[in-house]
Amino acid sequence: MISHKWKFIFVHMYKTGGTSIREALKPFCSNWRMRLGGKIAMTLGHPSFSNKIYQHHVSASELVQKIGEARFRSYFSFAFVRNPWDWQVSLYTYMLKEKSHYQHELAKSFSGFDEYIEWRCAEEVRLQRDYLFSKDGRQLVDFVGRFENLEEDFGKICARIGISAVLPKLNVTEHHPYQEFYTPRTENLVRRAFEADIKLFDYEFDRAANRQRMLSAF
Repeated sequence: MISHKWKFIFVHMYKTGGTSIREALKPFCSNWRMRLGGKIAMTLGHPSFSNKIYQHHVSASELVQKIGEARFRSYFSFAFVRNPWDWQVSLYTYMLKEKSHYQHELAKSFSGFDEYIEWRCAEEVRLQRDYLFSKDGRQLVDFVGRFENLEEDFGKICARIGISAVLPKLNVTEHHPYQEFYTPRTENLVRRAFEADIKLFDYEFDRAANRQRMLSAF
């Protein structure tokens, strides 16, 4: 998501509150005149820095390749990350619920969450780091918020941009606390497969929070 007027770029990592963020920021992004101007520029063969080249879930490095790092750096860029254990629970439950998801049938084919994690960690590990960092390890976005502090960090972003916006609750997948999905084995599978994200963004498997929920039930 790009705003030329307010000079920001939102790199949308899936299942980190991005749908709500996009909706909140939509009024501050390009209007119909800007979109028309972009189409005319493309027709005439001129480069256009528009949402046409910026689809959902494009990585920061892909965008830099398209528009150049200098131009990318001229905008305030930001993204959100999520605890990898929680991220996988949210993704799995969303894949099961959303029939239009391209991996819906795959998710249905698993016997349960354990088999999904075994497949994910062995066959298709996608690191959040790779969406936000260059291949040589440089952070490309200016600000990395945390899903766990979504409203607070979104408020910091709005203050930095100079706008006032309210986050709606959209595309929410309801599920039990993520800790309840894991066995010791699947917990360790995620720890090994997503070690780079866990270390880089300083996440952990929060057993203390799970114990507190158990105590509260009595």
